[in-house]
Amino acid sequence: EGCVTMSDLRKKAMTRLVLCAVALVASIIFSVLLLTGNLDGQTGSGDTTPATGDTTSAAAGVDDPTADSFPTEATGDTAVPPAEEQPAAEPEPTPEPTPVPTFDGLSVQPAVIYNEGEQPSYTVTPDNNLNMRAGPGTDYDKVSKVPASTVVTALGANEDGSWVVVNYDGKYGWLKAEFLS
Repeated sequence: EGCVTMSDLRKKAMTRLVLCAVALVASIIFSVLLLTGNLDGQTGSGDTTPATGDTTSAAAGVDDPTADSFPTEATGDTAVPPAEEQPAAEPEPTPEPTPVPTFDGLSVQPAVIYNEGEQPSYTVTPDNNLNMRAGPGTDYDKVSKVPASTVVTALGANEDGSWVVVNYDGKYGWLKAEFLS
């Protein structure tokens, strides 16, 4: 009776092995749930990381230098706060559309508008005074004249770039690009 048989030792060892395996699986599940904020059925705000057991993807946000992190007690490590402490994510405000500038006095507005700093400069050819027009064509009314060799800045253009909009002497008008250099 005082002798322990080999099968009793095997049973005890198997029981301990099963208990260790259950504890290991429970620890992994608990860690994943804690990192994803899904502990006790609570979800983190906007957190959609699946609980797959892959702790590296679940902890990816913890090492993010832009993420908020909170120190744990004595170790100095960082941890994600519980879901109830995380502020609700506010939606990004919708930016107001940038108004498209209009050029007063033109019959036709440009199809292409150049941004500030990207506006090309041109010089009227030396042998021509150019008529500024209300639209991109010679059939539009004359708005003004630009003297030969005058430097102008293009503010916009028609679709094929054959005419450009300029502001000369306080007036907007179209100039034929072939007479600009």
